[in-house]
Amino acid sequence: MPAARRLACDFAARFLDTKQFKAFELVVTEVVSNAVRHGGVPGDQIRMAITPKDGFMCVQVTDPGPGLVPKPGALEADVDGGFGLFIVEHLTRRWGVTRENSQTRVWFELDYAAARA
Repeated sequence: MPAARRLACDFAARFLDTKQFKAFELVVTEVVSNAVRHGGVPGDQIRMAITPKDGFMCVQVTDPGPGLVPKPGALEADVDGGFGLFIVEHLTRRWGVTRENSQTRVWFELDYAAARA
């Protein structure tokens, strides 16, 4: 997991302002760790794609695990104190989960620059 985060951050650093870089690092960590934790597969079966778009970065993390469907309340801290999808929801422009060909893909989009207050 640290290697995936490092590679993703090395690639994305040139596109993101300081605030968004920190958000990117946190969200990548959360999405990849969820794939490892909930995917039930070794880390070498998890794939990540990072695509710069016009104004935002798109990240997809795919694993052969059983997938998930966010339930009501999923965007709150869980009983173990994790903030999981809450972090993803609040730091990204949008995100989602797709299931295709026995693969689960969690994706998110993050603007290059933080919104001005």
